Amino acid sequence: MSFFTLLILLSLILIVPIFFVIKEKSKQAQIDTVHRHQEYLAAAATNIDQNQTQISVIEKIDDKKDHRLNVIHFSAHHPFIKLLYNEQVPHTFRATMDDIGQQYESTHHDQITESQLFTLNKLIATRIPELITDYLSLDPQYAKTFVIDTDKQNTSYDTVLEQLNSILDFSQKLNTQSQSGVVDKLLASRRYLDDVYKESGMAADSLQIK
Repeated sequence: MSFFTLLILLSLILIVPIFFVIKEKSKQAQIDTVHRHQEYLAAAATNIDQNQTQISVIEKIDDKKDHRLNVIHFSAHHPFIKLLYNEQVPHTFRATMDDIGQQYESTHHDQITESQLFTLNKLIATRIPELITDYLSLDPQYAKTFVIDTDKQNTSYDTVLEQLNSILDFSQKLNTQSQSGVVDKLLASRRYLDDVYKESGMAADSLQIK
């Protein structure tokens, strides 16, 4: 065997194992990279789900807060207020609307249900302006003289006034309900203090400031 052939055999003996070792290491490195990438994607997906869940919860809380605090803040540009000071609107209508506005502002809105608040807001912000605007589109003489409800013998004027009075009655009932809710809280506070005094062995009427 020649020296050159021997040299080639020795080279093959050394190079072939090294080649397979390097190939195996490269393969393992690729597998490790794939595993790390999969772990990264899984972690990212988990974070996205968690973030979406948190955002969803926050949005629900914000929606609930917004809905709960949906109270009308009257301003000069509000349709209800514009009509309240519109001299074309009959004085009786405006007087009743003013009473409705006062009832609304004195109501403890956190003491009535969301459904009741929604209905009251809708009546004031939408229904009353539509009602008055429709009435103003009629000829004044026709509105006050022509009977449109033969059962009640009511004119357009009578019909609008009747609806305004029914809204006023509704707002008064909600106001009374809200006041009762606050009174209940005051009575509960008094009962709590009475219990505290009893536990301390002293009656409430015996406590005097000297």
